[in-house]
Amino acid sequence: MPGNRSEIGTGTTIDPKLVRRRLKEGLVSPKTGIFVRIERGPGAGRVFDLSPGGVYLIGRDGADIPLEDPKVSRKHAEIGLYGPEAFVIRDLASTNGTRLNGKGVSEKARLGHWDLIEVGETALRFSMIEETVPLSEAD
Repeated sequence: MPGNRSEIGTGTTIDPKLVRRRLKEGLVSPKTGIFVRIERGPGAGRVFDLSPGGVYLIGRDGADIPLEDPKVSRKHAEIGLYGPEAFVIRDLASTNGTRLNGKGVSEKARLGHWDLIEVGETALRFSMIEETVPLSEAD
């Protein structure tokens, strides 16, 4: 299609200028390390670095935190890191829901160090390390 429009399906177009982009940078201190680790489920042991802050999509294909769990929706939930102590998990109307420390998340909930996020049959551990020190200096 000409211009900035792209075809989605048959007869439907979307204008990329009208779609809100997800943040990939936030107000998180550069000395704060924020990580999500898959504790249970497909990909157990895998770690995602969320230290830059912003918003991260949890889901299947194409997500920022891609999971291989068939019970996870394509766009299941999102983690928003908006600044110091402003960390949230939001369920995106997923089929199987999102749980935080064993309790269902109806819309959004505040995240803290060592919280357990459960989506489908996958468990993710949220951790943050403040005042981190680089292991080596860049030349």
